Amino acid sequence: MGPSLGDIDVDAYAEAYRDSAPYYPVEDEAIGSLSKAFREGEYGKRDVEWIVRWYFRRRVEAIDHVERRAVESAVADADRRELRGRLWDAIDALDEADQADEAEQADEAEQADEAEQADEADQADEAEQADEADQADEAEQADEADHADETDAADEASEADETEQSAVSDSPPHHRALDALTRIPGVDVAVGSAFLWFLEPDRHFVLGDREWQVVAALGDLEGPFPDAPTVDDYDRYLDAVRAVARDLDVDHWRLYQTIQQVYAEEFDD
Repeated sequence: MGPSLGDIDVDAYAEAYRDSAPYYPVEDEAIGSLSKAFREGEYGKRDVEWIVRWYFRRRVEAIDHVERRAVESAVADADRRELRGRLWDAIDALDEADQADEAEQADEAEQADEAEQADEADQADEAEQADEADQADEAEQADEADHADETDAADEASEADETEQSAVSDSPPHHRALDALTRIPGVDVAVGSAFLWFLEPDRHFVLGDREWQVVAALGDLEGPFPDAPTVDDYDRYLDAVRAVARDLDVDHWRLYQTIQQVYAEEFDD
């Protein structure tokens, strides 16, 4: 029987991981620097290759060398311009979510100001609007027939455009980012999740069989680790990761350290 949330001492597990994991120093540096470097374009092909090597080699003693060599070779052989283009596409998709959050906050503040101004304007306009209403009704009736035909034509054109764009625009930002990342030769959803994590350490999380097993024990995640994880699998996993992080009151980097150490102590035979 695996551990439960009540058994988890984050400080103790994280400290044990830092003391024992050979990759901890470089991981810690990458978590703190790669997101900014990628967004500023201040990186080389070796930084992209490092993420792929890290994904497989962090296991140290349980590495699938056949898969590792195949993926590492595919990424190493990829054109540098293609790699940068895919990463820019992923970054643009992820940053849309941040821009949307900022825009929503700005809209809320603006709406509060507008509501206050509207109340004052409504009181001043009530008398004037009463006189204008009669005139507006007459004009509106005259215009309705003319607008009807124009509206039907515009709706038909708009529906055609929306149908074409809906598949892309309705996708969550991280889905579009994963779509871009998995177009890198050799990169699947699991390896792509490593790129997502280093691009947004506080929002995403790397996906692997060890992480899946521990998160399933601690949180609400059903089923074994998939042989070929899909975007839907990643979404289920990420929801469970975020819930565990909230319950333990930790950021994703400390959660990663904790998960690795829990696996080492509780699951690694």
